[in-house]
Amino acid sequence: MACPAIITGDSFLLRVLEHIDCQAQVIGSYGYQALGQPGSTASVMMTNMLTLFIALFGIRLLFGPPPGTRDLVFDVLKIGMVLTLAFSWPAFRAVIYDVTLKGPADVATAIAGASGNERQGEGLAQRLQRADNAIVRLTEAGTGRNLAALVDKDAPGGTFEGTAIADDTAFGSARLLYLASTIGTLALLRIAAGLLLALTPLVAGLWFFPWTRGLVAGWIRGLVLTMAGSIGTALVLSVELAIIEPWLTDALKVRSLGYAIPAAPTELFAIMLAFAVVQLMMIWLLARVVFTRGWLTLPDWPRLQEQQLVPQSVVAGRGATGELSFNRAEQVSNAVENVIRREQTQSSDRFTRTPLSVMSEGSAGPPATGPASDGKAPRLGSSYRRTSLRSSRAGQARDRS
Repeated sequence: MACPAIITGDSFLLRVLEHIDCQAQVIGSYGYQALGQPGSTASVMMTNMLTLFIALFGIRLLFGPPPGTRDLVFDVLKIGMVLTLAFSWPAFRAVIYDVTLKGPADVATAIAGASGNERQGEGLAQRLQRADNAIVRLTEAGTGRNLAALVDKDAPGGTFEGTAIADDTAFGSARLLYLASTIGTLALLRIAAGLLLALTPLVAGLWFFPWTRGLVAGWIRGLVLTMAGSIGTALVLSVELAIIEPWLTDALKVRSLGYAIPAAPTELFAIMLAFAVVQLMMIWLLARVVFTRGWLTLPDWPRLQEQQLVPQSVVAGRGATGELSFNRAEQVSNAVENVIRREQTQSSDRFTRTPLSVMSEGSAGPPATGPASDGKAPRLGSSYRRTSLRSSRAGQARDRS
């Protein structure tokens, strides 16, 4: 594939942009096919990584926990996607190549057309070349300093006294900034996209292992940056053309009528310098957006404990799921269960309870066992232990009901 040669003159910028676009396509397509062909370095590396991935999977089956059905399906899909991405040029061209190199132009054209910054039947490259030719003709015509015929000498910029930079220097510097910013930004984005596309057979195999997936993520983000940057640069250039095209038309018309334009060099230089900075900042802003890790998180504020917010009575009524339980039937059942458990504990054979009246009167009581049966005083506290259940009127009424 032979790219167009660069010539000087009226088609310099157009030829340069076409050559850059051609180089990006050649690097992306032929580089991919050269690395993905059988026997190449990338093919051998891909075979080794696939073998290692299968070997690790087998070792996991033998000695580690068996993988679930979901992991097994994902691993099989991963192998198919990696092999298709690395060695299938038709699929790669339809899914990634055309989207990366040709998609941004379609998106930018649609946005520029909706905003009114596009001209029907004329592409962006042709408009850029026509604007460059107008700058050259304006530079040749000059500002009319020797004529001294001003349209309105009392208006701002109507005299040569307020000129901040020489006419020839301003015109030359403005065209230099225009060409350098346009060629530089587009060359950076297009050649970077072609290089990333050519490295796909090498990068695809890194998706097999978790410790190398960061490189794959960086490769994907790089492609997204080239696409977003191409769209942003095309829109910035369309806005710039929307400003300078009528300005150049008016400046050339004024000069053709024989009037001087002393403010034109400074105005043109300011426009070109401003949009050169805008293009660089646009790429920087899109890079920050593409390579961001996620949303910003606020710091953790000190939280009050649950005991400070909820009363203890409410906390005690929480169920196992953490929800508050106000069911009347559940509370009654819990109370009955506690009563039964207490009665079973009191009827245990570990203790022998002596009524207080029997101990005080010295009458014979039930046969006692334990330390009190040998004629000694009963154990401290045992003689005063309650022998019957405590009951209340409410409890008796509840039991009768």
